[in-house]
Amino acid sequence: MTMTGLVARYADAWNAHHPEACADCFAPDGERVWRVLAPPHVGGDPFPRFRGREAVREGIAAFVASVPDLVVDVTALSDGSDGRIWIEWRLSGTHLHDWGPWPARGEHVDFVGVSIFTQGDQGFAEERLYWDQLLMTGPPAAVSAAGD
Repeated sequence: MTMTGLVARYADAWNAHHPEACADCFAPDGERVWRVLAPPHVGGDPFPRFRGREAVREGIAAFVASVPDLVVDVTALSDGSDGRIWIEWRLSGTHLHDWGPWPARGEHVDFVGVSIFTQGDQGFAEERLYWDQLLMTGPPAAVSAAGD
């Protein structure tokens, strides 16, 4: 499978709310690396790494449970000169269940981020994620401003 095909499969799995299918896009020892300061409920490294398919699945499952109607749109995709794929994405949905210290208020969330993928022999070796947490976890006015 091509790298861009794998990104499409990954986005489709997010939109199907299928954490296992998301995790299956990663190599067995692949990682999702947050390049944003982790919320307090994620212990350990302030910039956490979810290593291995099971850890990737668990992390995605927790978020999907908190925003069960989420939609991920890939708004831009580019091949890097070093073989990496860069995407800009937009996630929207309704925050219905607590996610760690982010209390559910039934608010609409709408924020953008960037993921950078490196491919391994059996899927993504790494996904680096960047987003503005204030847009995700701030007060409803800040969250809705992302759509402007």
